[in-house]
Amino acid sequence: SWNKCTFCEMYQTKKYRSKPLSDIEDELKKVVSAGAAPHVRDVFLADGDAMTLPAPHLESILKMIKTHLPRVRRVSSYCLPRNVKYKSVEDLTSLRR
Repeated sequence: SWNKCTFCEMYQTKKYRSKPLSDIEDELKKVVSAGAAPHVRDVFLADGDAMTLPAPHLESILKMIKTHLPRVRRVSSYCLPRNVKYKSVEDLTSLRR
């Protein structure tokens, strides 16, 4: 989403794209089928700044996480302040729930 950090070359060769919800759900189902779901407490939304996604898309991801990994306590991601700035207070409050 940014790919211009002077201290990180991690995503220089990757083009940012939103992962389809069906792919995310498939990944969550793999965690469940591997028997790891009861042990997962933290989830990191990787490969870019998740806050660039529309709030409804993020809400769908968070609901899937809650459904498949009910013991998760925290979901985190990379985030530029400018991307949070474009979310409304209502969006942020809804995502927090």
